[in-house]
Amino acid sequence: MSAVAKSWVLLAGAIVLELISTTSLKLSNGFTEPAFTTVVIVGYALCFTLFSFALRHLPLGLSYGIWGGLGTVGTAVIGMLAFGETLTALTGLGMALVIGGVALMSAGERQPGDRTDATGAACEAGDGGPA
Repeated sequence: MSAVAKSWVLLAGAIVLELISTTSLKLSNGFTEPAFTTVVIVGYALCFTLFSFALRHLPLGLSYGIWGGLGTVGTAVIGMLAFGETLTALTGLGMALVIGGVALMSAGERQPGDRTDATGAACEAGDGGPA
C-alpha cells in the first residue's frame, strides 16, 4: 500500500475516532461520567494523532474539509439516530451543502493537466506518479 493510500486510511480512522469522541462528549454529561470522559480524552488524542500522521502525505485543506465535513454530517446523523434530534429541511439542506462543498474541494484538488499528485509532489508528464 502506498504512503498516500495509508494516509487515507489514517484519515478515515481519525474521522471514526472523532465521531466516537464527540458522541462520548455528549454522553459524558459535562464530564460527570468518568467512563465517557475517558473516551473523550483518549479518543480525541488518538484522533488528532492519526490526523497528524495522515497530513504527512495528504493536502491540508482537503483533509481538513473531509474530516470536518464528515464529522459534522456524521454527528448530526448520530444525534438523530441516538438522541432523537430532529432533521428539518434546513438541516438536511445544510448537510447536503457540507457534502457538496467537500466534493467540490476534492474535485478542485486536482484538475485535468495538473502535474502534481495528491500530496502536491510534481509528476512526470503522462505517468501520474511522483517525479
